[in-house]
Amino acid sequence: MARRRKIAVSNTPKNDGDARTTSFLVTSGVISVVAVIFISMSSGYSIGPEEGQIIPNLGGEVYESGTWSDFDLHSMFDRNWEEGEEGKWIYIQILDTDCPYCYTEGDDMTERHTLYGSKATFLSVVVELGISGHDGSEAEMIAFKDKTNYGTNVDDGNGCNSGKNNCQDRPGEVHDWGYVNDLDLTVQNIWDISGTPFNIILKPNGEVAWNQAAHGNNDGQSIDDGLSIYLGA
Repeated sequence: MARRRKIAVSNTPKNDGDARTTSFLVTSGVISVVAVIFISMSSGYSIGPEEGQIIPNLGGEVYESGTWSDFDLHSMFDRNWEEGEEGKWIYIQILDTDCPYCYTEGDDMTERHTLYGSKATFLSVVVELGISGHDGSEAEMIAFKDKTNYGTNVDDGNGCNSGKNNCQDRPGEVHDWGYVNDLDLTVQNIWDISGTPFNIILKPNGEVAWNQAAHGNNDGQSIDDGLSIYLGA
């Protein structure tokens, strides 16, 4: 958990700045509106987070391979893809670096990537839940992903897992996929996220194939069941 104080992170990759982010978000917003209208009119799909809908777009910045870059989810879709064809699916996990369940599930994510990384693009969307003890930052996000030194293991409020652990001790291996910065909780509103970790599987064209909200308590189906059904072991 990142405290509101200056922390030495001189070796941490930096975001290029608010100006670039603002410019990108404005441009991305216009493109997204046009894309949504195009998809709705041309394919008959509705836009929304439920299974069978095209997921609402998410823009911002993604951290991968040591650098930050612009991110636009809808740009990843293959709009010509049809059922039964080969294609790259997308698996999204929404997490909070101070969430204890997300912390312990780091190992599960490593195993899932080993099983399905060749069939699906993995994305971790990092949010900051509005609850006590959850105070995320880009530095903490990077350390969580890359398992680098950040915080302590003495439950002093500095580190991952609500400040209980040094991020370098997160279970699992380094996560070799993109981490999207959504600390302002955009997805909570547009994807109806109730908590973390939260999982979604998308078809190559952006259609929601599996949404955690439709399962769990409803039919007992877990994300690992969903991945096995749609991607196969």
